[in-house]
Amino acid sequence: MSTKTRFHHFLQKLLMLWVRVEILPREIPAELNAEQPVLYVLSARSLSDPLVLEYCTSQLGLPNPFAILPIAGFKYHGLYSVAAKNPLTDWILKNDKHSLMLEELLTALENDPTLDILVVPVSVFWGRPIVKQRHWLTVLFADSWEVAGRLRKFLTILVQGKNTTVIFSDPLSLRTLSAHAKRSPEQLNELLKSQLNQQREATFGPKVNHLNKIIQHVVSAPDTQREIRKEIEKTGHSEAAVKKQAIAYCHEIFSNCTQISQEIMKRLLNAFWNRYYNGIKVFNADALKQIALTHQLVYVPCHRSHVDYLLLSYVIFHEGLALPYIAAGNNLDMPVIGRLLRGGGAFFIRRSFRNNPLYATIMHEYIRELVDMGVPIEYFIEGGRSRTGRLLKPKLGMLSMTAETWIHTQKKPIAFIPVYIGYEKLIEGNAYIGELYGEKKKKESLFSSLRSILTLKGQFGKVTTSFGKPIELEEILRQNNPQWGQSDKFYETSIDSENYKGVDTGPEGQRQLKQQDWFRVSVKQLAQQIMYEINAAAVINPVNLISTTLLATPRQSIDQGELIQQCRFYRKLIASQPMLDSITLQDKVNEKDILRIEQQGLIQIQPHELGNIVYLKPKHAVLMSYYRNNTLHTLIIPSLVACCFLHTRTMKQEKLFGIVNYVYPFLAAELHLPWNQEQLQQFTQQIIDFMVAQKVLIQTGEKLKRPDRSDQHFLLLTRLAHVAQPVLERYYMAFVVLWESGSKPLSESELERRCHLVAQKISMLYGINSPDFFDRQLFRHFIDTLFKLEFIERDENGHLIFQQTFEQINLEIRILLSLEVRSTILQLLHSSQSSLEVKT
Repeated sequence: MSTKTRFHHFLQKLLMLWVRVEILPREIPAELNAEQPVLYVLSARSLSDPLVLEYCTSQLGLPNPFAILPIAGFKYHGLYSVAAKNPLTDWILKNDKHSLMLEELLTALENDPTLDILVVPVSVFWGRPIVKQRHWLTVLFADSWEVAGRLRKFLTILVQGKNTTVIFSDPLSLRTLSAHAKRSPEQLNELLKSQLNQQREATFGPKVNHLNKIIQHVVSAPDTQREIRKEIEKTGHSEAAVKKQAIAYCHEIFSNCTQISQEIMKRLLNAFWNRYYNGIKVFNADALKQIALTHQLVYVPCHRSHVDYLLLSYVIFHEGLALPYIAAGNNLDMPVIGRLLRGGGAFFIRRSFRNNPLYATIMHEYIRELVDMGVPIEYFIEGGRSRTGRLLKPKLGMLSMTAETWIHTQKKPIAFIPVYIGYEKLIEGNAYIGELYGEKKKKESLFSSLRSILTLKGQFGKVTTSFGKPIELEEILRQNNPQWGQSDKFYETSIDSENYKGVDTGPEGQRQLKQQDWFRVSVKQLAQQIMYEINAAAVINPVNLISTTLLATPRQSIDQGELIQQCRFYRKLIASQPMLDSITLQDKVNEKDILRIEQQGLIQIQPHELGNIVYLKPKHAVLMSYYRNNTLHTLIIPSLVACCFLHTRTMKQEKLFGIVNYVYPFLAAELHLPWNQEQLQQFTQQIIDFMVAQKVLIQTGEKLKRPDRSDQHFLLLTRLAHVAQPVLERYYMAFVVLWESGSKPLSESELERRCHLVAQKISMLYGINSPDFFDRQLFRHFIDTLFKLEFIERDENGHLIFQQTFEQINLEIRILLSLEVRSTILQLLHSSQSSLEVKT
């Protein structure tokens, strides 16, 4: 061992006494273990970065960066820095770096056509500042976009050494890179530098203007100035007063990221997750990290809980990506808490600002500023939190605003990242139950929030975050507008045609753009695609499976062995379907998990000599319907197929396809199912094939039949069928209410109210412990679907009338419901109708 090597080892041991390193990704690509030369690429020439890199490679069992590359006649080791030896001189003289090492590597590739080298860009980050606020010591000496001198590097290691992150990028082929660089060492160096810059921007985010500068940009923007003049004319207030109001709106809305807020939140969240949860599982992050290198990201998660805000930022940070700016309701802008959230990236939006054009303009300009800077953004496409566990109808406001501003700027490609968030137990569970039963939502306050946190008890299980397939806005725009992309600045140069008018960049241009058919269709398609991909990224945990099974059993009770068997059947069913291959099945249901979930207070276990009985208390049944609904979309079509055999022993396969096709549009609208008619046919056939293979159905020629009632497979089929029964009963009930009102037609609001009351009464009479059975929002959504499918229309008085005969509807759907259920609905409807007439 040479003296230089010994000295390096001594320095490394000394350095690592102080430095603590987090290595990302946690699973290093398998290609690096192959018998192929590896060249590590760093951005800096300092000694500390290679020493940390050598320590990481030894921990991971990877090739040593200080070892000479195994190439005949080659004298350089496997480490390269893109930085120039004299950066200041080269910058003044505008010289490109010429590397003899790269020149010899390119020559070696030319001489040996079989040779290739794995190039691994590696980023060593000493701290992760969000913005440049030099008065904070940790920010002053954290990694930034500037080149660090030796003194600053030494101080950075002292201050940030325990907060060091090393990120290994995916291996690249040097032969492929050299072809892109046209075998030029200078161009190859620039290509490697761009790879490292992309990783740095994905980790830190782009350079962000100071809050005061952003306010200045927004207030001085032409649109804002135009709105200020209108406000002056409208109110008669002075220009100074209106401008002061505009600045006040900026402070009310804008985020103000600070390093101190990030550190406080990181420590608080670490303590929070460790105290109340059993871990956070993250799925499908690799594709996210890859697209973060080239695109601006807009995270669009489902909204289950207030914890979502904190969870996603926590996960993104620990995956080594830049923290997003998060749109939050202004109800969270409370003293202390609001300031902390604002410092962590939240910006606050009023629930409604339709009648406040100045506020709306500032909000729009702020989104434009964020898009223009290229920072990651996050907002909840559903608007509010789901109280039923289903995905809500998407809100288009923020999507439209983001799309419009990107069309205007087009600085960097933009991708929307759907995110599925799943909990085994909700913190807000009890509050949701109350709201579903009609209690008013409690207003958030500092006192109530602190009280809620301090009174939390018990464990809330595991949390999952799953990133869906990224959706690129440009692809959707290109699908809906053939002329998209024909110029560099489509927004400014789009020409008049019979399909759309030219647009400018002012308010009139914005209005014109949003009126274009292709733009409206694109935003709706984007929203729907996001909902599809959130569902496709679902993670099914034991609570989802147990709740689905228990709620489909009489009296919500089942033998423990049968519960495990039914959950195993559901897992096999989902795993067997190619069209559900993006769904993640997290854990198997076993006795240990059942006991753990009982300890969380979600289920009850009654010990018995012949086998334990698992059951739900009425209150628990209400909450468990939430967890069932999280993943209901994965089992709803199989359940619909099973429903066809609840009251009929045999059925032709062609008839079964007809029933599924008839009901599917309603299920698709409610649960955001993505399949077209051809895909649905294929999916249904795959389900039938699985059921036949599992002996849950028996095929005889063109007919299918159910097993005998004494057969254990009959019980599997029946429980599966009962999953969809409440949904089908709601549909039938709405059809009957509408049909029975023929002599006195109803308006939309009257139909919604009547359905809600009848469903509520059925729920009370028959002990259906699921408030989502009579949730008014579901009936409202169902009525919208009836209009879209042209089942109903409005007459000249605004009343609803059928476009299709009820006899046909009854014929198609009655086979799915028992005669008893249909008779009960009709009887209750008649008695309710009489009661309403007496009252009026």
